[in-house]
Amino acid sequence: MGLKKKDKGSGEEQRIVDFGHPEYDPPFADNSVKTSRYTLLSFFPLATREQFRRVGNVYFFCIGALMFLGYYTPLFYSAISPWTTLGPLALVVSISLVQEGYTDAQRHKSDKKTNFFPCTILSRAEDLDRQNKNKKKRIKRTRDTRVNGGKDMKTTVAGQEVPIAFESVFRKNIRAGNLVFVRNREMIPADLILLASSNEGGNAYVETSSIDGETNLKLRNSPQMPREMPQEPQKPNPKVMMRKSSSFSSNLYNGGQAGSSDEREQPAEAESFTQAIQRVANMSALGHPDGVCALVNPANFDEDIKVERTVRRTPKGILSHFKERFVENSREGEAVKRRSMPRSNGQVAYIAALTSEPPNTHVNNFSGKLTLPPDVRGNRSVHAPLNADNILLRGAVLRNTEWVIGLACFTGADTKLVQNSVATPSKFSQLDMLINRTVLLVLMIMIICVCSLGAMAVQANTDAFDQLWYAGFNKDLSEP
Repeated sequence: MGLKKKDKGSGEEQRIVDFGHPEYDPPFADNSVKTSRYTLLSFFPLATREQFRRVGNVYFFCIGALMFLGYYTPLFYSAISPWTTLGPLALVVSISLVQEGYTDAQRHKSDKKTNFFPCTILSRAEDLDRQNKNKKKRIKRTRDTRVNGGKDMKTTVAGQEVPIAFESVFRKNIRAGNLVFVRNREMIPADLILLASSNEGGNAYVETSSIDGETNLKLRNSPQMPREMPQEPQKPNPKVMMRKSSSFSSNLYNGGQAGSSDEREQPAEAESFTQAIQRVANMSALGHPDGVCALVNPANFDEDIKVERTVRRTPKGILSHFKERFVENSREGEAVKRRSMPRSNGQVAYIAALTSEPPNTHVNNFSGKLTLPPDVRGNRSVHAPLNADNILLRGAVLRNTEWVIGLACFTGADTKLVQNSVATPSKFSQLDMLINRTVLLVLMIMIICVCSLGAMAVQANTDAFDQLWYAGFNKDLSEP
């Protein structure tokens, strides 16, 4: 499968994604893929150029052009019509263009089917309904009737009821930071960090035959809390108020508890769908829309964590530049506010954050960490390590697992599937290459023959010039 990849060499060191906050700004990509090679405007010039990669077409075109000049202009005389050469050439090139156009149309059809496949993400029902009431919004957000009968699921966060909606979106509209819901036998729409599943211990089985060709099912695990919780720093931080408050559910695996170490060592049991939604809402922007990234927790003052965005893509085109300057800059302010050090005199709700390596081609490797909100206000944010066993790659198919919930970390051009793909190659077979070499060889032989015979003719004509009396040639001008 040929896909167009994002430009490399961006110089990224890490990626930071907040739970429940979709990332629209660079360097994050959308989740669309493109395998087609042409558009309506670029098809004719690019496809025609591809046809003239064949040396035979170039040869007959040049011969036809010379015949055209000799037949229709006074430069030299040609008795044969140029259309005897240009006509067959135009017919052959036209048939090739039709075939190329049909093939690329099939690619467009496949891309549309892939990008517009319906997927499910978790959203705040309040935000979804508010946008649908806005008459200026032409595109209405809809609920997925296949999940929970299209009804919202009520959760309780900080003593308040927060309904969670299962929003139906196209696959291309999934962004990094979205909480994605995947059912059994569905393809993973983006690279997801596994957060919850219907199996015991939060495990899930995936089939990766479309990625590495292996048909055996592979086990993927939910991230685990570290066995040894970090101790409080010796030096107190004056910026944080050490006040006790309601605890946050920062547990990562099903059936476990975020309490003592003895409780965490107990075998994890399968949790219900409702429990998983409640747990995810407690540590994400679903339950805390104004929450602050857990990475900037003042209690973690001894950690050197960089949360600023220093890498941006270069916009291409006028529309991209307009979007970069006006639309994306407004969203950038929200991210800066979310990742600024909270004030000590305010009630702060933290949301979990993912810190991962930048996009790369290593399918079997992954490194990162989840930073969880503190269980008690004033405590440190806990880091849970991540590896390749915690990520569900795009293109894999969920098997033997009723459902999973994952955090989208890489989308579209950033996914490992696309990173390992190559651009759609042009149809230029070994036979075409052999014909090109053969035509070049024939041209070289013809040029050598013409030059050699021309030189021999000139030399013979010069040597026998005086003997060609019957043709009226003579060097002696005094003789008649």
